[in-house]
Amino acid sequence: MITLAHRLILIVVVVALCGSASAENWPAWRGPRGDGTCAEKGLPTTWSETENVAWKVKLPERGNSTPAVWGNRVFVTQAIEKENRRTLMCFDRTNGNLLWQKGTEWAEKEPTHGTNPFCASSPVTDGERVIAWYGSAGMFCYDFEGNELWKRDLGIQKHIWG
Repeated sequence: MITLAHRLILIVVVVALCGSASAENWPAWRGPRGDGTCAEKGLPTTWSETENVAWKVKLPERGNSTPAVWGNRVFVTQAIEKENRRTLMCFDRTNGNLLWQKGTEWAEKEPTHGTNPFCASSPVTDGERVIAWYGSAGMFCYDFEGNELWKRDLGIQKHIWG
């Protein structure tokens, strides 16, 4: 069972990436160069429930995606399994306020690993658009205000990795 501590891991990662609004953008899972590194200096190397944490947000359900960060926006994919929804959440980087949450419904049964919820793929952004893949529910592109720009049906996806 996913505990609150597991759910907060994602938020700790978000906060670690959110040192300041002028910090380097993190547009995808492995960062700006695709290798998991950043050019920032003096970042914290330890944290706890309170140490080096600017803000926390309790997610509606369990989640595994890595945030994408651009400017003052933090994007996280989130499945709301109880409602058969696949969503993208946009938070204010400075205070953690939810700015918007958009997505789609998908009620068909899909396989998934017990430790990996649906909608686990990390979003990506180019600074103008953000793209989220919701598995069999499709790929969706939004602008930074949460307006849907386009969507693509990529067919049924049969895998257990969300």
